[in-house]
Amino acid sequence: MTYQLSSFRRFPSALAIVAASALAFTGLIASTSPAYAQAKGSDYRCAGLADQARAAADDMQGSKQSSAKRFVSTGNKLCEAGNERAAAKQYRAALKIAGVAETESDSQMAAR
Repeated sequence: MTYQLSSFRRFPSALAIVAASALAFTGLIASTSPAYAQAKGSDYRCAGLADQARAAADDMQGSKQSSAKRFVSTGNKLCEAGNERAAAKQYRAALKIAGVAETESDSQMAAR
């Protein structure tokens, strides 16, 4: 003798499976999202190199200053987005316009 569940009795178990899947997926998304946010504040490219480029751009005068500040601003936005490598390129371009060499400690970290 076989017993079949009515569709009404199967609904709660199907709903429970869908709800558990949704919770698991939400937990997965929540646990992976902050990973890049933690890394951006500790990277030397978005800290020391950014400060050096900002100071060099502030010390300049004329049309080159606005160009260097644009590179620094773009670098800051890339750091906020978690793209430290591209941000470092922008900061180095600002330093090049300013005619300032990158500090030794930053370039040693870049070699790693």
